Amino acid sequence: MTETNIIEKSNKAYLVLSIFVLIFGMFLFYFFDDVRLFYRVLGMISILIIAGFIGYQSDFGKLVYSYVTDSKVELKKVTWPTKQETTQTTLGVIFIVIVVGILLWLFDMLLGWAIGTLYGVA
Repeated sequence: MTETNIIEKSNKAYLVLSIFVLIFGMFLFYFFDDVRLFYRVLGMISILIIAGFIGYQSDFGKLVYSYVTDSKVELKKVTWPTKQETTQTTLGVIFIVIVVGILLWLFDMLLGWAIGTLYGVA
């Protein structure tokens, strides 16, 4: 076996082990249903941390971690709207939703009246 072949297999082994730990944690979460929910959730959080640490050891895990850290850097570059812009946009959307809702209701009433008149139900 070459060195790259061994590294690829170990990377896959880390991912498989991480997934196995997650599945085993879910099994234990439901198996111990007589234990208080608080302790089961703490156990599941610790399982998630352990599985994340194991998954991070693989190349894919490091790639995901790099993607998340790069996303945080990009989020810092975003120009976020001010409170006034957010409020104005929200009020505008609410107003448009109400107007379109009323127009659709009126159109529905018109179609109901037209179909009722055609069938003689009105």
